Amino acid sequence: MTAATEPILIAVTNQKGGPGKSTTTMNTAASLARDHKVLVVDVDPQETTTDWANIAGDDLPFDFASSVTPAALAQLKTLDYDVILVDTPGSLENTGVLTAVLDLADFVILPLNPDYTNIKPLKKTVKDHVEPRELAFRVLLNKVDMRNQGELEDWREVVDKVLKMPRFKQHIRMSKSIKDGPQEGKVVTQYTDTRANQNAIFDYTSYATELKGLLAEVRASRGVN
Repeated sequence: MTAATEPILIAVTNQKGGPGKSTTTMNTAASLARDHKVLVVDVDPQETTTDWANIAGDDLPFDFASSVTPAALAQLKTLDYDVILVDTPGSLENTGVLTAVLDLADFVILPLNPDYTNIKPLKKTVKDHVEPRELAFRVLLNKVDMRNQGELEDWREVVDKVLKMPRFKQHIRMSKSIKDGPQEGKVVTQYTDTRANQNAIFDYTSYATELKGLLAEVRASRGVN
């Protein structure tokens, strides 16, 4: 398999628990699976996405693999997929697995929820692991509570002016449907189009459209049509 045909590997990472790596991984995979062949790989010891996949069974719109060792990660780029998303460990200590994933990654998604304790781990992840590899990346504002006046605007400013990092224009609002997804074994593309689910469906559809454009740039940079 050549660079022009190998899958794009996306690492979903933040070296702190809580920003929503697993929900981002699973719902991003579902959104991309509408027109891509997608594999999700869980290398996080907490195995949140693995538990989610076990509950979903055969209903997921993408393939799933768990318990992938760092040594086996190198084989991922030989598989017949368009996109592979990897849910990475949320720990500042467990860097061996993260390093193995990022050495193979083409793009990095960094979920960030509105919690100031997440800023330091995010900065460390980018400074120590993402920037040295010159990887394309975007911060995804996640779990934004629109009931808190000014929260979205404040955190856009944090990313843009304090962290000075590139971010997705679209954010993901906090919603019960997204929160309940792991327990119900459902991903966003399986939600019924009701008023309660409309925000989640809209947010992930808009964000996925933006992501597809960025992935097209990745493909173009390595000669993939």
